[in-house]
Amino acid sequence: MTGDDKNISGGGAKRGAGTSAAYAVPALTKAVEVLELLADEPVGLTATDISARLDRSMGELYRLIVAMQRLGLLSRDERDERYSLSLKLFEMSHRHPPTARLVQSALPVLEALARQSEQSAHLAALAGDMLVILAQVESPRAMHYAVRVGASFPVLETSSGIVIIAHSEQRVQDHYLAHLPKDERDAMRQRFADARRLGYECRDSSAVTGVVNISRPVFNHAGVPHAAVTVPYLGQTRSRVDIDGTLPMVIATADELSHTLGWIRPAATDAGTGTDARGRADAGDGEKPKRTRTK
Repeated sequence: MTGDDKNISGGGAKRGAGTSAAYAVPALTKAVEVLELLADEPVGLTATDISARLDRSMGELYRLIVAMQRLGLLSRDERDERYSLSLKLFEMSHRHPPTARLVQSALPVLEALARQSEQSAHLAALAGDMLVILAQVESPRAMHYAVRVGASFPVLETSSGIVIIAHSEQRVQDHYLAHLPKDERDAMRQRFADARRLGYECRDSSAVTGVVNISRPVFNHAGVPHAAVTVPYLGQTRSRVDIDGTLPMVIATADELSHTLGWIRPAATDAGTGTDARGRADAGDGEKPKRTRTK
């Protein structure tokens, strides 16, 4: 046995005797605690909040948080000094099996949606205050509109973001509303309420003239909005399927993906609301599709 072999053998014996004690890395442990905490906080937390929630002193955490931001693991909102998980982490998680499985599950149903509606279709999810396109299938028609995979947009500038936030907890909605000019908040509250009541949004794009975004949230097993399916509908002279015909397809596609995440459609819904008592959408059953025009 060589000297190197002895070192390896000795290391193995020591590891078996007490792995956690021998290989404890305090800074790494704290960093993981911060990441796990922020993973459950879509609107982020201030450094003071992180310190209080983890029951650790600011002296222990502040330099670590700043270093994590510098490494691109955290992003900081200069408006309220909140830290949240970064797009870099989101992109890394995109390669992780659970997210990869969602994308893999989404592609066949998005392909079917694009084929049946003759429109492009995409799946999007939140990454901090941005919305990122996870998967996309282009329309089979020669002339069409599509959004590239990996593109990111401010959440409230997209119908995908609106339907996700509309079905999120009130504190999440309040976070996004707080960053709007005061004279725009009432209109956005109403937009959230409409999307939550109907279970979808069908609205003229504010970015591309002639495109109507049809969006429906995708829920996880706990009924939490995890992503959104959107068709950026571009009407054409010879379109076989109109907006009213496309909407049920979008709803069915989003719900199929929700079921793959363990979501179960509520058995009973609040009368006239299209949502159950927790606010989860039931696709606006019984209501004719409604389209909102931007001003």
